[in-house]
Amino acid sequence: MNTTNLLLENSKQLTILYVEDDRELAATTQELFQLFFLQVDLAYDGIEGLALYRDFYEDRGYYYDIVITDITMPDMDGLEMSKRILKTNAEQSIIIITAYNEMKYLNQAINLGIDGFITKPIENEKLYKVLNKTAQIITDRKFVLSHVDIIEDLNILLEKQNKELITKNAELEKSFRMLDTMVHKEQMRHSVADKSETSISKDNESTKLLQEQIQSLVHDDLDELKEIHSEIDLNIIATINNTSLLYSTSILEDLANDFSRYGSILSFYNFFDELSKGVSSFSSTLKESDIPQDETLIKNVFMLLENFMYVLKKWQDDLASQDTSKVNALDASIMSDMQTIINMWTQKEHEVSEEDLDDIFDF
Repeated sequence: MNTTNLLLENSKQLTILYVEDDRELAATTQELFQLFFLQVDLAYDGIEGLALYRDFYEDRGYYYDIVITDITMPDMDGLEMSKRILKTNAEQSIIIITAYNEMKYLNQAINLGIDGFITKPIENEKLYKVLNKTAQIITDRKFVLSHVDIIEDLNILLEKQNKELITKNAELEKSFRMLDTMVHKEQMRHSVADKSETSISKDNESTKLLQEQIQSLVHDDLDELKEIHSEIDLNIIATINNTSLLYSTSILEDLANDFSRYGSILSFYNFFDELSKGVSSFSSTLKESDIPQDETLIKNVFMLLENFMYVLKKWQDDLASQDTSKVNALDASIMSDMQTIINMWTQKEHEVSEEDLDDIFDF
C-alpha cells in the first residue's frame, strides 16, 4: 500500500485546523487536505486559529484531531498559538510548517512537544509521510480508548491468571526437584542392571530424535509459521476495528486458510500430530460455520482470538529455544483455547465466563 493510500486509510475520520497567513498557499493546501480528512477548517493567523480551536470545542465537546500551523504569522505566530493550545489540551497533536530560514525556531517547537515538521516549499510525498505518521498514532489511540473497558476486564483476568500461574510454576518446580532427586537415587541403585541401562539408552535415543526434529522444524519451517502468524494477526486487528469486514470481504476465509496452512506444516512432525489435527479442525469450523449476526459477539470472539495468538507466539518462542522440555508443554492449553473460541463462534456459549476464559490466559 503506497503512502497516499495509507494516509487515506488512517485519516478519513479525522478533523484538522490549518493556520496559514499566505492566503493563496492556504487555499491550495486546504483543498489537498480535504481529499484525506473529514473536516479541514482554515485560519489566517494565530489569534484567529486560537479562536476557532476554542469554538470547535464549545460546539462539539472535543478538540480537533490535528493542528497544522505555519510559524511566522502576523499578530500571533504559530509557536505562541501552539503554546496556548497545549496549555489548554496537553494531548493535542500539532504539526509545524517552517521555511528553511526559520530553522532557529525548531528548538522552541521541539521543547513544546510538537508531533512533526513540514518544510517549505511543501513536497507532497514528505507531507503525506508526516501526516500519515500522526494520523496513525491518533487512530491507534482512539482504538485503544474505545476498547478500554474490554481491555481493563481482560487485564484483570490476565493478572489473576498470572498470579495463579506463578503459584503453579513454583509448585511444579518443587515437584520437578523432588522427582529429579528420586530419579537420581533410583538410577544410582540400578546403574548396573541391564534393564535400566537399556531403558536409559532408549530414552536417550528418543530425546536425540526429538532434538533432531525440532532442529529441522526451526531451520525449515519456523519462519513460515511466524509469517502465517503475522497474517492472522493483521486480519484479527482489521476485524476488531471493523466487524462488517466479515460480511463484505473474504477475511474469514483467509483466516481459515491461514490456520489450515499452519496445521499442514505441523503435520510433518509426529510430535505435533494431535496439535496439527486440532488446528486443522479449528480451520474447518471457521470456514464452514455461519457468521454470527451479533457484532458484539464477533468483536468479543476476535478479542479472545487476539489473546490466543499471544499464547501461540509464546509457543513459537519455546520452539525457537529448541528446549525439548517445552516442545509440547502448551499443546493442551492451545487445544482448549481453540475449543473455547469455537464454542463462542458457533454460539454454544452466549457469554464468556471466567471458566471459559481460563485456558485463553493460561500461558
